[in-house]
This record gives sequence, C-alpha cells and structure tokens, in this order.
Amino acid sequence: MATERPAPAAAPLAPPASGRAATLQTFEAFKLVPFRWFWAHVGSAALIQGIQRFAFVWLVLDIADNSAAAGIVSFAIGIPVFFFSLPAGVLADRVDRRLLLFGSQGTAIVITAATAIIIATGHATLGVTYALALAVGATQAFGQPVRQAILPSLVDRDRLMNAIVLQTLGMNVMMIIGPALGGAAISLTGIEGVFALQAALFAFGLLVLLPLKIPAVLVREGPPRRPIEDVREGFRFVVGETNIRLLIFLLMVSGIFMMGPSAALIPQVAKDELGAGAFAASMLFAFTGVGTLCTSLVLASWPGMKNKGAWFIGTVTIGGLGIAAIGTSQWYPLTAAIMLLWGMGGGFFINLNQTLIQTNTPSALMGRVMSVHTLGFLGFAPLGALLAGGMAALLGAPMWMLISGLTLSAIAISVGVTQPGLRRMG
Repeated sequence: MATERPAPAAAPLAPPASGRAATLQTFEAFKLVPFRWFWAHVGSAALIQGIQRFAFVWLVLDIADNSAAAGIVSFAIGIPVFFFSLPAGVLADRVDRRLLLFGSQGTAIVITAATAIIIATGHATLGVTYALALAVGATQAFGQPVRQAILPSLVDRDRLMNAIVLQTLGMNVMMIIGPALGGAAISLTGIEGVFALQAALFAFGLLVLLPLKIPAVLVREGPPRRPIEDVREGFRFVVGETNIRLLIFLLMVSGIFMMGPSAALIPQVAKDELGAGAFAASMLFAFTGVGTLCTSLVLASWPGMKNKGAWFIGTVTIGGLGIAAIGTSQWYPLTAAIMLLWGMGGGFFINLNQTLIQTNTPSALMGRVMSVHTLGFLGFAPLGALLAGGMAALLGAPMWMLISGLTLSAIAISVGVTQPGLRRMG
C-alpha cells in the first residue's frame, strides 16, 4: 500500500484565516524564502519567453518575409502544449516537481545552444527553424504546469493571490526587458547571439532551483492507477465545476483571438504598417509589459478585492477591443499607447484567472487542473497564430486583428450577461 506524505502547505478549499487577508502588504509573499527562489526561477523563464517568441518570428521574417511563416513558427512554439502539458500535470501530482523542472531546463539549454550554432553556421532554413521551435516549445509545455502546481505549495491560502500577483509582476518586468533585450541583441550580435543568450539564461534558471525546497507531493493510498485515469479525474473536476469550466473556456478563446494574433502579427504590423525596425518593434511588447506591471502592483495591494469574476470578464472584453485597435492604428506612438493600455488589462486577466482557479482547486488535483489551464492559456494561442497567419495572408494583418478582437469581445460580453455565478466569483 502506498503511503500518504504530508500535503502541501496551501489548502485551497479551506476557509481563509479571519482578518489576515485584509492586512497583507504588497510584498508579503517575499517574506518566504522558498518563494523568493521560485520567483527568481519563474522570472528567468519569463525573460527567456519574452526574448524567444520575438526572436523566432524575426528569424523567419528574415528568411521568408511572409505572414504565413510567422504564423507557422508561432504555432510550432505553442502546439507542443497539446501533447506535453497533460502528462506533465499527471507527473506533477505524482513525483518530485523540482526534478521535473531540472529535466525541462536542462533540455532547453541544449536546444537553444544548438539553435545558436545552427544559425551561426548558416543552416537555419525554414524547416530547421520550425523543428527547433517545436523542440523549444516542448520544454516550455512540460515546465509550465509544473511551475504553476508548485506555487500553491509554497504559500498559504491568504498569501496565494499576493504570491500570484508578485510572480506575474516579476514575469512582466522580465517581459518588458525581454523583447527589448532580444531586439538589441539582434541589432548588436545578430540572430545567433540572441539564442546563445537564451541558453545562458536557462542555465541561470536551473541554478536558482538548487536551494529550493518544495513540500512533498500527496500520494494517494491504494493500488497505483494508470496515468490516463489521473488525466480523466482532472478533466472531470474541470468540466464538473461550472465556473472553472468557464474560466478555462475564456482562456481558450483568448488564445485563438487575442494571444495568437498578437504573437504572430504584431511584429509584422510593426514592420510593414509602422515601418519599425527590430528594436522599435520589440519595444511594443515592452509597453505591454509596463501596463501589466502597473495593474499587478494595484492587485498586490488589494487583497480584499470582490467580484473577481466580473473583473476578469471585463478585462477579456477590453483585451479584444485592444487587439482590434492595434490592428487599425497607423501611427507608432498611438500603437505604443494602445499596447500600454492593453497590458494594463492583461495584469487583471492573468492574475485573476489563475487566482480564481487555484483557490478553488484541491491540492491533490492541482497539477492536473493547472495542466488543463496551461492547455487553455498556451495551447490555443498557437492555433490562433496559425489561423492569424493564414487569414492575414488573405485579408491583411490589420483586418484580421480587427475581426479577432471584436469576436473575442462579443464572446466575453455574452458570457458576462448569461453567467451571474461567474460574475460573483471571488
């Protein structure tokens, strides 16, 4: 018979400690040493992501200079989520989560270093670039649900929203730096230099995991079950909880109509419509990060926030309008201002969705539920990128961004009107 190890510190279904949430300070979670190490690791991963997505799109634009290629490479980075996130979630509920991160980080170091060498030696064809993007995406898809499952085990329930917001805060500081750093590296060292930089950052992210101590995983008593049964249990929970199901659904449609088009088309819009070079185009994403940083600071200081579900629905609506506005802008300063406001909505979007899901999920299911969350958050973005690349080739990038944004806003408004339970959630 299997033994039951101690459960993680967080107990998402327990009632909050009386009075404590109201007294949390903006940087309360940083009082916990394990959270500080984990924050550094997640921040390095976000910095890499900010560099990486821009670098791959810019690489294929240099090779082929067409919308379809940009959409395909964004699709290649994201599509592994469909194949790796669910197995990663099952493993995260069974084995040492830190070891899983060691594996994904080590593999990513090898792949990004190999990418730099391939580019430097002149072998970076479109096909090779797509294959490398797939490989890098696989390491991200495996690591993301594991990271998300770890966080609630490092902090108590009252600190969870504060920890999520501070984590997002760090990620968005890195997202501000990442695209700008990527654009500067391309300008100074060439595209191969930016991939060598990513390999070094992956190594840093692995090193900061070494001192991190993670509470043991809760192991179910009784005979071992097949992994597919664990996956089904996670899906049953998500499907059976109406509000969780709606939160995941809104993530999925946001991936198709907001995150996918932004990843695939904003660099092209910046280059073709605004006449921006690599650095100026990358700075648009930095403005988004600044906006997200601002609203994350607000949320970190607002522990007693009510009706989080309504706020979340509102930010999805605004996000769609933002994508539509970016597509129609013909002036770089206006686009930069829209990206800033869009990022401000993104601070609520990211933090509230994760907080609402994790505070309503049992610890024993956290890995699997967060793998479904990752599937919704990251898995549908590559489909949106692929669709955006194809539709942009037919209609033009600005027109597809307008259509995508208005479609997303209409869906969000419909959910908000018909689902009062979600509006009152949190």
